[in-house]
Amino acid sequence: MNWQEQILSKNIKQTGIFKELTPMTRLEKLETLIKIEEGIQSFFDRIDLKKESIDNMGGYFPELRDKNTNDIHTYMMCIDRLNQRFNKLVNTLK
Repeated sequence: MNWQEQILSKNIKQTGIFKELTPMTRLEKLETLIKIEEGIQSFFDRIDLKKESIDNMGGYFPELRDKNTNDIHTYMMCIDRLNQRFNKLVNTLK
């Protein structure tokens, strides 16, 4: 083993990467799916609050309406990403 491999091996042992490389058990996958679903629901709740805020403002504060609209767009992108992770993990269960 050369010096580069020794340093790499030492760094891996110190950072605990081995723990991350072990495959998830079925139970861990199911728990992760539940957490992802809770995250998705959280973003939908935030979107509802932003929409309600937009409706209540009327046309008085266009800057806030634009900010809330941007936030809704960002939340939708987060939901899409979480759905991708969810589907990818579901496919590993089969």
